[in-house]
Amino acid sequence: MRNRRAPENRKEKIFEAALQCFNKKGYYKTSVDDIASRCRISKGGIYYHFRSKEQIFRELYSFKVTRYFEWLKTHIQEANDPAERIRLLAKKTGQILKENQDFFKFCLEFLSMAVREPGIRKEMTVFYQGTVKTFTQLIEDGVSAGTFKNLDSKKVARLLYLLFMGVFFTYFSTDIDFDLIDQETFNINTLLKGIQKS
Repeated sequence: MRNRRAPENRKEKIFEAALQCFNKKGYYKTSVDDIASRCRISKGGIYYHFRSKEQIFRELYSFKVTRYFEWLKTHIQEANDPAERIRLLAKKTGQILKENQDFFKFCLEFLSMAVREPGIRKEMTVFYQGTVKTFTQLIEDGVSAGTFKNLDSKKVARLLYLLFMGVFFTYFSTDIDFDLIDQETFNINTLLKGIQKS
């Protein structure tokens, strides 16, 4: 009996090879030949799974981000207290950034291309909207539990999103002078002081 996971495993192998190629040469200088050579699959094998280099690029982003985000959502449920969930979110996010630096370096190029490429901008918009929706629910849970002040939940959610994205951009684009987890903890504790009831 044929292994049903085989095509998915092959796609993940292509994604890993593509990630290395995109990080080394950039999107525009990477070819499908480069990806095929890196993962030791024929060019035809690549085209069996993907129509184009652009599809590989976009699906690589979507596949990894979805996996990490679902993992985060599962793990923050370990905490019952809404404030503790947000602290856990910051800690786990920092952990993912540290442990998956190759992918998040790739994300910098992906994000920069959203300025010029409507398809990539659409992907980023979906991610932004989904993240803000999740964060909004976290804040609303805290308001309902009487833990957080009755603030505009969506605006607080956007603040969280912008805070995380600022850390992400700075961590991967500068020579940082801070410990990532320590700074994330400080950021979230400072935010929580502003939204928690006394």
